[in-house]
Amino acid sequence: MFAESLVSLLQNGVSHFSAELTALIERQFEGSQLKFGRAVGIDQSMVSRQCAGLSLPDRATIQRLSQALTEFQVIPLVVAYLQDHCPMSIRSKLSILPVAPIEASALVENLQIDIGALSVRQRRIVRELLAMITADPEATAFLAAVFKSSDRPADE
Repeated sequence: MFAESLVSLLQNGVSHFSAELTALIERQFEGSQLKFGRAVGIDQSMVSRQCAGLSLPDRATIQRLSQALTEFQVIPLVVAYLQDHCPMSIRSKLSILPVAPIEASALVENLQIDIGALSVRQRRIVRELLAMITADPEATAFLAAVFKSSDRPADE
């Protein structure tokens, strides 16, 4: 159902940013615009307008998102933001993509932490920890090994 509504949004000309934001909220914030807004410090009514494609964020909001979210979460939003600012007449001739896939961040994508339930200080600590792990290939490999070993049955 969610995939169908995302396709419908794109077919109706809603912005790339709104579609990406909606998908992020669905995946990482249990579909709650309120939780997302609290986690990033943006009023829920503004989040609602951005999800509906009625409003695009300004640069200050993009900066706030880049500070409040992980790289894995924010890069697709920034790419979508840039795509929306590309003139319609040349969109089909351009491709705006991240420099490289964020493979290290993909390892922690499914880590379920309710960021909205944490204090500002705790959120900062979680973001800093994730940034350290995803920036260091050895730490990422170690974390992947820990996750892999935790998936083994207990009798092994």
